[in-house]
Amino acid sequence: MTSSLPILQEAPPPPYEPPEHKPGPLETQLDALWTRARGRVYSLAYWRETLRLLRKFNLRMLNTGEIKIAFPYGQVPDCESCVDICCTGPNAIVSLRLRDVAALVDAGRADHITLDRPVLDKAARRDTTWARREADGSVFHQAFPVLTRDRTGTCMLLDDDRKCGAFPAWPLSCARYPYALDLQAKMVFWAKGCASLTVLPSGEAPPRVRALVRAVVDAYNERVKDIILLHVARKELDELGLLKFLDVEKLR
Repeated sequence: MTSSLPILQEAPPPPYEPPEHKPGPLETQLDALWTRARGRVYSLAYWRETLRLLRKFNLRMLNTGEIKIAFPYGQVPDCESCVDICCTGPNAIVSLRLRDVAALVDAGRADHITLDRPVLDKAARRDTTWARREADGSVFHQAFPVLTRDRTGTCMLLDDDRKCGAFPAWPLSCARYPYALDLQAKMVFWAKGCASLTVLPSGEAPPRVRALVRAVVDAYNERVKDIILLHVARKELDELGLLKFLDVEKLR
């Protein structure tokens, strides 16, 4: 960990641009629904729902300007030379947001969405990270789908070239890995499972770092959006065909 923790300030779009993901029709409709529904949270018609939400969840969204970085500023994953695969093992359980589901449907990869989460035995749970154990106890573990995995615990979107078969329409948690969020400290830390890294020269580091931190923030904010949408726009989500991928009974 560095002795001082830089705070990532908001800035104009960096010159580094990841491969472009163009939202498909379902993802576009989900965005439009969010635009319509977000104002309902503090409207008189939904005040009871909002009070119930606020008792359970923090609905405040994050921005990159308040995020601290708890490792060298230029440190990024070196995926090209990695000898391991982050898409396999007990911690490689990818929980999906509504946006992830919409993107996978648009990409024709809905067959890789499942509610069949692996049940880990005690020995396997000891090998999982604290973040994995905490996530497994949340409402998202109970109600939201994950990516399919094979008998070895490997993501079934991984192709023969060890590349993601859904990229660039891959899940938000994959896009930000191995950058992970400590919400209480508003700090990005390096996920324990990734041992493949490099430190970029100063001229190259900020754009790549900003892209990864932006993905961390987006992944968190989409979770807040999901909570709100499921409480104030559930009928519309059902009409879009998204609720069939969730265990709605767990959300009651």
